Amino acid sequence: MVEDCDIRTWYRLWGKRLSQTTPGLLIAALDRECQAAGGRLVRASTWSTTLSQHCLCGERVSKTLRDREHQCTACGLAGKRDLVSAALAAFVRFADVDDPKTAYLDTTSSRHAQIVFAQGLEGALRESTAPSQTTVRGAGHAAVPRQRRGTSAPRTAGRRSRATPDEPRPKRDHAGKPGHRPGRNPQLTSW
Repeated sequence: MVEDCDIRTWYRLWGKRLSQTTPGLLIAALDRECQAAGGRLVRASTWSTTLSQHCLCGERVSKTLRDREHQCTACGLAGKRDLVSAALAAFVRFADVDDPKTAYLDTTSSRHAQIVFAQGLEGALRESTAPSQTTVRGAGHAAVPRQRRGTSAPRTAGRRSRATPDEPRPKRDHAGKPGHRPGRNPQLTSW
């Protein structure tokens, strides 16, 4: 299950920076993995699930985009916002799997899991897979690890000459503006 997001909006907001992470390629790779395992990739609406605004106990915990830590006042669960959202994604259910808008959060199941796995849950939601970094230039500046020669590609990617398979460029009308694409519902399009 992935959130049904419009990646085009991300490109308008973050441009070149986004091409370094290529979310469209990641989603396409996840789709292939799901099919290879005999399943399928389904998309859930962010409006109906609001994973980052909920706790496993079922309470709504409002956060701004800048807030990266989850702290529930109802049950006391604390953890990284994205890890809590990922845990909640396991409890998304659908009335119709082909319609992302029918997704909803099964809070009864998530609360049950919170009770059963209480002992190790908070530790798992606080852990990070990223290596520990110290800030080089002081507070407020992101620490970027130095690249060792020959170990991996540099962090800044060059320009792509074409769109990734999951992110086709919109057709343009004679004025150079994106035009209407027949047969496509823009609310359900995920590229």
